[in-house]
Amino acid sequence: MVKHLRVDREEKYEIVEKWFLKDLEMIDGKEADTDNPYFDMHFHEVCTLEAYSCASKYTFARTLNKLNERYLKKDLKIVNFDDTYLNDDSIWSSNNRDCLVLMRICFYAFNLVCLSLCPLS
Repeated sequence: MVKHLRVDREEKYEIVEKWFLKDLEMIDGKEADTDNPYFDMHFHEVCTLEAYSCASKYTFARTLNKLNERYLKKDLKIVNFDDTYLNDDSIWSSNNRDCLVLMRICFYAFNLVCLSLCPLS
């Protein structure tokens, strides 16, 4: 874990804490139904962390899960996360498909605007 510092115009990063993926037992997203950037990582003790945003919390959890699947292949519990955003097969989870999601939202919004401007006779 690093700490971000800004000194004048320079940005610096300081290593605050190190941990091993093999020691990670569980990731607890705390609340799957709300936009909450807080989560717990369970090692020998529980570390409560705050992500930059809820999206970055999910990205971090997906990354840890992929690293675990590739290198350790152990049973890593990920609880209190919405499975829709954790799985790679979901359209919402992939950064490569963000443009597609945005295009769909714009398409539906455009249709709503067009329908609201149509005169009713």
